[in-house]
Amino acid sequence: MLPKPSQKTPYAKTRPKISGPYTSIYLIRHCHPDYTKRVKLGDAKMPLSPIGLKQRKLLRKKLIQIKLDKIYVSELVRSQETAQNYANSYHKRMFIDPRLNEVDWSEWYKLKYFNMSEQARVHKIKRYRTLDNRLEKLQNQARRLLHDIYLENKGKKIGLFCHGNLIRAMVTSILHTDVIGFLSLEIYQSSVTKLVIDKKGFIKINYINNIGHLPHRPNEDLFLAALNQ
Repeated sequence: MLPKPSQKTPYAKTRPKISGPYTSIYLIRHCHPDYTKRVKLGDAKMPLSPIGLKQRKLLRKKLIQIKLDKIYVSELVRSQETAQNYANSYHKRMFIDPRLNEVDWSEWYKLKYFNMSEQARVHKIKRYRTLDNRLEKLQNQARRLLHDIYLENKGKKIGLFCHGNLIRAMVTSILHTDVIGFLSLEIYQSSVTKLVIDKKGFIKINYINNIGHLPHRPNEDLFLAALNQ
């Protein structure tokens, strides 16, 4: 009897062997803050808004299903308040890490995807090299952060309660995109992005921007949404 032909694809030859235990890192953007208090309190001390508090209750239900082993938060109040409800319920300590603070990035929607090649971008956009070099430094910092969290928590489920630009930097550091990819990715408030890392350090993005726990879709005009945040 002739042996059955191999069903393996070319991809199977390059795919690394599965190697557990797995470390799951959940990138959780803070819930909606009260922007009316930004002037009085400053950006770092803005609390959650009434909308944000409702989002937090819904987010808590999702986190209960995930069963986080450890929680990290930024120094900003909106990050800590987003995690507080879940942390209190399960007696989890919130580890404050300044590396999770928001990243200031003011050049929104200044670069066009349809500038086809990098050479064309450099030619047409005066600040392209400056912005792309800045992003590369930011992505390197994001890689180091994820690396440290991974080494400290192998085999666990970790929640990083942080901010949109930082999550954007983490995701694009894995995808290895340039500044256009960074600016084209929107991260919703109260969203969850899941990364899975195996025992040998191979990383996969399980999902990005999950908001299935929210009852309503966010503003789909992302240009306006960004201006309002």
